[in-house]
Amino acid sequence: MRRPRRFLRVLLAAASALTLATACLASSAVITKNASLRGDPSSKHPPIGHLGVDDEVEVISSTPTSGYYKVRLDVGTVGWVYGRSLQLEAGTVTSPSAPGPPPGIAASIPNDWEKPDPNQTTFEGDDGTCGPSGDGGDTKTNPRKNRTDQPPAYHDVAWSAIRNLSYPSITKKSLDDWPPAQLDQITPFEGVAVRAQGYLVAIKVESGGSGESANCHMTNASEVDWHMPLVEKAFDAEATAIVVETTPRVRQKHPKWTPDALARWVNTDLPVRISGWLLLDPEHRAHLGKYRSTLWEIHPITRIEVFDGKNWIDLDD
Repeated sequence: MRRPRRFLRVLLAAASALTLATACLASSAVITKNASLRGDPSSKHPPIGHLGVDDEVEVISSTPTSGYYKVRLDVGTVGWVYGRSLQLEAGTVTSPSAPGPPPGIAASIPNDWEKPDPNQTTFEGDDGTCGPSGDGGDTKTNPRKNRTDQPPAYHDVAWSAIRNLSYPSITKKSLDDWPPAQLDQITPFEGVAVRAQGYLVAIKVESGGSGESANCHMTNASEVDWHMPLVEKAFDAEATAIVVETTPRVRQKHPKWTPDALARWVNTDLPVRISGWLLLDPEHRAHLGKYRSTLWEIHPITRIEVFDGKNWIDLDD
């Protein structure tokens, strides 16, 4: 029996509408670095193809899975590409699983928040002991880096509140060499207890080289700081980051803080919340525009919370 022509017209119209809707949902992206095309959103299996710089792909789903975007090539092949290798169209990325900011979050940091003096600690590591100021260097900054006191409460601040906090344009790497007028510009903010939300780009265990004066130039992994770039949005470039740091003195109280425990939240669309003491580190001016966007840091970190897609979890738990 032949189907009525009206039924065929309706079927064709529906198919056209579905095609149009699919086209509207898809967005394009450009490959920014040599990338692997994966058969699933992971690196557990060999790539099914390779992409080069400036190749264009169609993004099928604007929500990443484990940091990977599902894409379609112009030849029709469908696969997954890691988000850090893509430059997506504006408005393409959505993160429905990411939580919104907490109520009452501060868009800027006032100059009258409490700033308790840091406690004095001595660290005992595998290479010996290290006093509150380390073994020299910046005698104003090092005791702040080496504090271990836990704030009674934190001020929730926007990531941009730290990024946009100003400081003098000088080249001196030690606050000991700053004139009083320039120290007065940062004094109202150093030592404020803050909490900020962002996305981890990397965990850099500073065990290479000759070490840092705050840690008495010790270089074992358990005796050094972790430099962790924290960006505002998932897959932002490291050059835009705020650096947040754990210290060996604080980590002694948090044995569950390990790079492996945090690996799931590095280079993914899952955010973290970092709490600790606000500090300006003048030693790393050469890193500006490459590994960080400001000399303001959360240093030391006193609490780490991670988001599992549904809930915030204290890393200690």
